[in-house]
Amino acid sequence: MALTLFGVTFLESHDVRPPVPDTELIVVRDVAAVCAQSPYSRLDTTPERIDEFAAIIDAYNQRGPILPAPMGVVFRSRDAVQRWLELHFVALSDALNYVENRVVARVHVYRPGEPDEREVGADLAAAAAESLRVLRHAAVSTVPLRTEKLTGIVLSASYLVEHERWNEFTAEVEEQGRHNTDLRFELTGPWPPYDFVQMQLGA
Repeated sequence: MALTLFGVTFLESHDVRPPVPDTELIVVRDVAAVCAQSPYSRLDTTPERIDEFAAIIDAYNQRGPILPAPMGVVFRSRDAVQRWLELHFVALSDALNYVENRVVARVHVYRPGEPDEREVGADLAAAAAESLRVLRHAAVSTVPLRTEKLTGIVLSASYLVEHERWNEFTAEVEEQGRHNTDLRFELTGPWPPYDFVQMQLGA
């Protein structure tokens, strides 16, 4: 039986019993791959599988840092998972240390109104750019998610935030909304670090 990879975490964050039934930890030193048995074949990305994947990531993320894997990664065997962990051990350890005690906030700026007008306009883009720039000061790192159609200026961004500064970050988002009363600031999170992880999956 093959193994689906959900993510990578530190072993010390978890006790012997995994937080999600039918998942297991495959360990190399202090790093562990979160896996579950599955057929060795490409799995269709259905809404149910997406929800299951997110629930597993969230359950492990409640206990310690996790690097979410791209959905649908399947290894042929336990040995293959261990070889992959060994090959990328240093990079995975460094990445886990980087995201530890940090969460993700996603912020989207838009104009109330008709759907085709919500994300268009140089004035919207300029105001969004300034507000999202201000929010960077309350975060460790940021990546763009969505841009205005004509200017290419960022309207949505993901922020990596220190867990202890989450309330400070959300207060800053609310403050930007008060300064820009004709715009809406949509904040979601805290999320696991989906937007800040790029795994090398080659053997």
